[in-house]
Amino acid sequence: MLLSLHSTLLYTHILLGVLAMGLFWVPMLTRKGGLNHRRFGRVYVWTMYTVAGSGLLMSIMVLIDPGYFKAGAIARSSDPAATIAAIRSMWTLLLLLSILTITGVVNGTMVLKHKQPHELRRFSYLLWPVALFAVSIATLLYGLSGIRTPIGPNWLHLIFATLGLVSSVQMVQYVWQRQLNHKRWVIEHLSAMMGTGIAVYTAFFAFGARHILANFGNWQLLGWILPGVIGTIAIHYWTRKYQPRPQLS
Repeated sequence: MLLSLHSTLLYTHILLGVLAMGLFWVPMLTRKGGLNHRRFGRVYVWTMYTVAGSGLLMSIMVLIDPGYFKAGAIARSSDPAATIAAIRSMWTLLLLLSILTITGVVNGTMVLKHKQPHELRRFSYLLWPVALFAVSIATLLYGLSGIRTPIGPNWLHLIFATLGLVSSVQMVQYVWQRQLNHKRWVIEHLSAMMGTGIAVYTAFFAFGARHILANFGNWQLLGWILPGVIGTIAIHYWTRKYQPRPQLS
């Protein structure tokens, strides 16, 4: 039964993940606040909740008992211990990416609904940056443990753990800031939602397309890096666009 549940979650995760990759661009490219932006934005949000939620559940299941959920891969391996290490490494990153995505969606939607930061000082909001901080610390310790993994060097864990720590701290800082710049909530909303787009494209290239990219050696690691680099540049562009312009004296 649990294997059937895991398979259902996996197929749901893949199908809706591909759908989210396309949906992401509709609210991004349509007029902000317009009907299509809001309508497709809501569809994208619930799609991403399902994608990230299924990823979170699958990660927890596999990390608790990799020998049960990945018994076939372990049985076919000539080095079961190394295979289990690779499974734990991959699903640790997927766990972090799932929580990072959920946190981004929560942040992006709630800053839109509650435009004053003090209104976000509630459990339903703060739960996620706290959870992200905790999982990021665990992933950071995993990366520093010295365990080398078949899917890449430990610095992948260090990079994403650092990203998670920075994101969680920034969310908490936003909630407790005293002065809010004009349209800061717009910047926070766009940055958070673009961050979820980075996550879904990273997951596709790093996990979904890893078999295709496996023949490219270390170049396959670009699947982990390029979405973040491109997304960061895009976030910087949108942030500058909505930053208040200095008043001329």
